Amino acid sequence: MTDIARTINTQDWELAKDIVSTLNAFMASKDLELQEGHFVRFQNHRTLTSVQQQYMSKALNLTRDVWEKMVNIQDRSVSMTHDGYLKLYQMSQPDLSQRFGAILLDEGQDVNPVIANLVQIQKITQVTVGDRHQQLYRFRGAVDALNSPSMRDAEKHFLTQSFRFGPAVAYVANVILSFKGETIPLQGLGQPTLVKRALPDDLPHRTYLHRTVSGVIENALRLVNQNHRMQWIGGIDSYSLRDLEDLFYFSRAMNDQVQQRKLLTDYADYDQYVAIAKATQDPEMLRSIKIIENYPDLPQRIEQLRGASVTSELDATVTLSTAHRAKGLEWDFVGLYDDFSADPLSPDIDAGKRDDELNLLYVGVTRAMKILAVNSLVIDILQRFKDNRSVIASIA
Repeated sequence: MTDIARTINTQDWELAKDIVSTLNAFMASKDLELQEGHFVRFQNHRTLTSVQQQYMSKALNLTRDVWEKMVNIQDRSVSMTHDGYLKLYQMSQPDLSQRFGAILLDEGQDVNPVIANLVQIQKITQVTVGDRHQQLYRFRGAVDALNSPSMRDAEKHFLTQSFRFGPAVAYVANVILSFKGETIPLQGLGQPTLVKRALPDDLPHRTYLHRTVSGVIENALRLVNQNHRMQWIGGIDSYSLRDLEDLFYFSRAMNDQVQQRKLLTDYADYDQYVAIAKATQDPEMLRSIKIIENYPDLPQRIEQLRGASVTSELDATVTLSTAHRAKGLEWDFVGLYDDFSADPLSPDIDAGKRDDELNLLYVGVTRAMKILAVNSLVIDILQRFKDNRSVIASIA
């Protein structure tokens, strides 16, 4: 962002941020020209005031200037990014038929629009593989290429059998997907899988999946006192422990210990941070506040976490991950942590958000090969699917 601010000669960081987000939205889109629809800040506004329209026009013009500098190989003031290379290639509308007879797009349910367009403009045979119920990154602008207009007349084949787990896990997965309107059942043809409320204590290794990064940290702080060796999927440094430590110092007015200075500029004080968290009901912020309240010695606890961290599952007694990062992975014994706070069946939730949350639960429950421990939200969904106490009682 500092490069952008320097290029347009401004210290207006809000404007610089809007230019960065607009540029990223354009580079991720299928569009060949930068336009108003890429201005993220006002995307949910039905109408704009004159002041907002003028601000958007200014930001768009500056974004176009930045893009021109990026693509100009003689101008080094703004670096070209990997997303920029890809965008330029898509804008060239390449014809791949000169070299290839077919193209396969994997993970088609969660693709960047620019990649989807790059594939769909080809005249060669197209094969798109994916599971629409595993679309997890819609919040990043990912689209489901399986449901694009170009696939409307495509020949469709369904792979509905899994050898990872048995019928019990398949049943839970099918209940979750039923609330999305899925009618084709998933079959669990693997070894019998147990579904429980909690994992047994005597397991050699277990995996916990979480909705939020702060949920991972909260659970890790609980587990570290049980002398577990913990593997963090993606590495411990990718779980924002330093950010949480900064927030701890911020809550104590020890601002000289805060490394992330943006925290100090975004919030007047910790009270304002708490007020905004409560007003927005942001799950990451709220759980971070809870951790700080529960652990007055948090910096020392974080040092404990680092000391208990291992890089290989071979050395771990516990693996920790968010459900997003767990996609494509599998473990013998999996437990869902109770930080899946959004109720996907609430009448107040919009359809897109509902599907996002159901997809995440579906991915989570289908990671288990031997024992799945479901959380309270999944139990509630099972009960609402079949308002019958025997369903719950059958879960040991």
